[in-house]
Amino acid sequence: MKSSNREEIVDHDAKGLFDIVLDIESYPYFIPWCSAMKVHSKSEKEIYADMVVWYKYFMPQTFGSHVIFDKKKLSISTTYIEGPLKDLKTNWIFESLNKNQTRIHFNVEFEFKRFFHQKIAEAFFPLIENKMIESFKVRADEILD
Repeated sequence: MKSSNREEIVDHDAKGLFDIVLDIESYPYFIPWCSAMKVHSKSEKEIYADMVVWYKYFMPQTFGSHVIFDKKKLSISTTYIEGPLKDLKTNWIFESLNKNQTRIHFNVEFEFKRFFHQKIAEAFFPLIENKMIESFKVRADEILD
């Protein structure tokens, strides 16, 4: 299983950043490879949703996930349900450093069902992870400034 732990300091408040990451319905507007989101259910602490991912040269893939979030702790955890992966877990924690600065702790673990797909994903993972984090930062600059 491939994993990554990352920390980023972002010049926005923790609650605003948490809200942007939790607003999964808006992902198709700012995450380049997310072509659609379908929310099956949403409550005060969890979301069940499918993300349709469409990379150039590949057929669209649907990733079903269970998202658990805590508005008080400003944490979001995602567990994979179904799709082309064997497993996927993500964790976001938004740590307020001061009124307009946040340390984001981001952890991801993933494993594809097929060895070939796993090796391709591992080769491109740093690029994909950087693009995803940058997409959230740009979104925050657009919405929170």
